[in-house]
Amino acid sequence: MAFAIGTLLAGPLSAAEKKDSRQELMQDMRTMLNAMEQIQHGGFYSSSEEMKAGVEKLQKTLKSLESEEVKVILPKDQAYAYKFAQKTASMLRLYSDDMIVSIEAGRIDDALEDYSQLLRQCTSCHTRIRNW
Repeated sequence: MAFAIGTLLAGPLSAAEKKDSRQELMQDMRTMLNAMEQIQHGGFYSSSEEMKAGVEKLQKTLKSLESEEVKVILPKDQAYAYKFAQKTASMLRLYSDDMIVSIEAGRIDDALEDYSQLLRQCTSCHTRIRNW
């Protein structure tokens, strides 16, 4: 009897965990968008500190794309989706690391090119994974 009750209670808890992970991932996606907007704003107003703060915010969320948990928000019918998300996360980290180096070296044109590459990665992933 106790086993049956435990099993019944565990089901809703695991569903709640999946929902929470999905919501956390979606919040990370919103944070990524906000970080991209912050980088762009900093670039338009020649604020290297704002650009760097946006990059740091972006990089903090990349762990979501790099983890197995990202599978919760990916389409189940696309076998390549997880590997594509992993590759995108890797490229986002590469370009954002390069952006920091460019900003610190005073090469704002290069930093803005890195921003363009970051935006291309975001767009590419959303286009392929979301079938836009």
